[in-house]
Amino acid sequence: MALERERERVTIGLIQSTASEDRDLNLKKAIGMIREAAKKGAKIVCLPELYRTRYFPQWDQKDASHLAETIPGESTDAFSILAREHEIVIVVPVFEKSEGDYFNSAAVIDVDGSLLETYRKIHIPHDPLFYEQSYFSPGDEIRIYDTRYARFAVLICYDQWFPEAARVAALGGSQIIFYPTAIGNIMDQGEPAEGDWHDAWETVQRGHAISNSICVAAVNRVGREESLSFWGSSFVSDSFGNIVAKASGNREEVLLADLDLAKNKSVREGWGFFRNRRPDLYWPIIEMVKEPAPQIKAREAMMEKIDRKDALCLVDTPLQLGFHMPAEWEEHEAIWLSWPYDQETFFDIEKVEDAYIAIIKAIHKSEIVNLLVRDEMMLSAVIERLREDKVDLRRIRFHQINYADVWFRDYGPTFVVSRGENKGMDNIAMIAWTFNAWGEKYPGLMRDTRIPCLINDDLKMECFIPGIVLEGGSIDVNGSGTVLTTEQCLLNRNRNPGLNKEEIESYLKEYLGARKVIWLKEGIAGDDTDGHVDVTARFVDPTTVLCAFEEDPDDENYAPLKANYEQLCQETDQDGNPLKVIKLPMPGLVENESGRLPASYANFYIGNDVVLVPLFRNENDQKALKIIQGAFPDRKVVGIDCREMVEGLGTIHCISQQQPKIVLSSIRANVIM
Repeated sequence: MALERERERVTIGLIQSTASEDRDLNLKKAIGMIREAAKKGAKIVCLPELYRTRYFPQWDQKDASHLAETIPGESTDAFSILAREHEIVIVVPVFEKSEGDYFNSAAVIDVDGSLLETYRKIHIPHDPLFYEQSYFSPGDEIRIYDTRYARFAVLICYDQWFPEAARVAALGGSQIIFYPTAIGNIMDQGEPAEGDWHDAWETVQRGHAISNSICVAAVNRVGREESLSFWGSSFVSDSFGNIVAKASGNREEVLLADLDLAKNKSVREGWGFFRNRRPDLYWPIIEMVKEPAPQIKAREAMMEKIDRKDALCLVDTPLQLGFHMPAEWEEHEAIWLSWPYDQETFFDIEKVEDAYIAIIKAIHKSEIVNLLVRDEMMLSAVIERLREDKVDLRRIRFHQINYADVWFRDYGPTFVVSRGENKGMDNIAMIAWTFNAWGEKYPGLMRDTRIPCLINDDLKMECFIPGIVLEGGSIDVNGSGTVLTTEQCLLNRNRNPGLNKEEIESYLKEYLGARKVIWLKEGIAGDDTDGHVDVTARFVDPTTVLCAFEEDPDDENYAPLKANYEQLCQETDQDGNPLKVIKLPMPGLVENESGRLPASYANFYIGNDVVLVPLFRNENDQKALKIIQGAFPDRKVVGIDCREMVEGLGTIHCISQQQPKIVLSSIRANVIM
């Protein structure tokens, strides 16, 4: 939903250099070579791995602490001035010390001289003359840098041998992967038994470029350092593995390459490398790892309990185990939100923050607010803002996670409950759908598919993994066995092209614990989600639906919403009971310079004692509030000004997700068949 800036071409510069014992001389030389690259037109410039020191890991357990520097520090201070002067982006790989630990890192400096988040090498080798585990702790995240000139990832040297890292970078929206490197041959070793290391090094990275339809830029050091001979040969590959620029193997040089980034998309779409993936079959890649990364600890905990009689196994579905998705009006434990920050998504970020504060103030007394923040700086700022607005911080639970955007309904988990009488207490679990940023419209947001696993580090719930693409805003349930959705979204070829309507309906029934699916045709105009139902029609009790309706026959929403209303008037619930359908007015045309916005009063959130309704400063605002109040006589209906929020192409329901409360009950023991 963020507004993507298309970048079609960029010139990059790679600094292939030697390293001396004089760290200051290495810094001075790097500055000069980067100036040369900038004068020749480079907009993104990358130095080689550990640019400022000789390759000390060729000795095992040598004290190299005196070679380390902080970020920010001497190198980044110097290059920040250079980045501002030339309006370029600079990748600076250094030996980093941070709070008593040491990392093989890459600082990324933006065009204004500001430091972006540091990448720390995640794969650490430990082989003869490459004893890096004696010096570096591993990083724990692949970062995507969204800059003026391109979106790119930085992976360091040994990372280049791992196809999984390249795939994660590509799925995260990278157009280029930079590989700062220090690799060469061991002197006097002769030909390695397995073959030519240099040829394999180049081949594997060209393979990453092809399989991910992404440009690759590998920058190596050059020259002999004691027992190692670094072979240089820095190169740049386009998105089909063609080498467009290559440096020599024996001298320093500034290598420039002009990249056609638009080719990435054409190659990817033409070959279907992403479209035809089967992520539902790829879990063994993760499960084979003995010490998994934090984002899969929850899944490991689930597998450790597999011998328990009541534990999940990979072939179980929620329906088979007595789980279902409860209606939104059933009691909640909490609401989940992600704090807004991206000014490409929200042009007036302060007004959007005001809307978030209004939401939190209205809801936090009746249900816990689980709030995602990206880092310590954001956490401090949000706490200060909440205190100013007299929010009870005891009701807020912060989760520090590096999310890409705020649309939690679509990338977060769907919660399901089981209310079997034989267990005495309700059980709760989550469903982690695959999120592909609404049909890969926004590659930079696709990494948010990992959020359910990350928050489950705290929740430690059982987790169902269907392996299909689905967003939470594309479904609505009555909690008794009926699901509302649209053909426009769930049957779109950009979601699950290998599944037909009947197969998708089977998934909905098995994972939501449903017996009937009502398929509306389409959603509203201006909606980049391809017709999410949560701006179109919503259950407000087991047999009543509020249906968005446009009265103006000249409005483009008139015909599709009229068709939805007429269809719902003929529908029944899972038990054959006719539905009561209430018209909910639309706010009319809400637009900006980019076009129509998906403004709809149907995008409300049903809380424990309040209903939060988006308002758009329109004459129909009060009429919509009155109708919604009539549907919820026991709840307070609160209007939230969302005129600036809808500029990001979503409002209250899109940014939120309810977490059901676990309560003693047997009220639905007869529903799951």
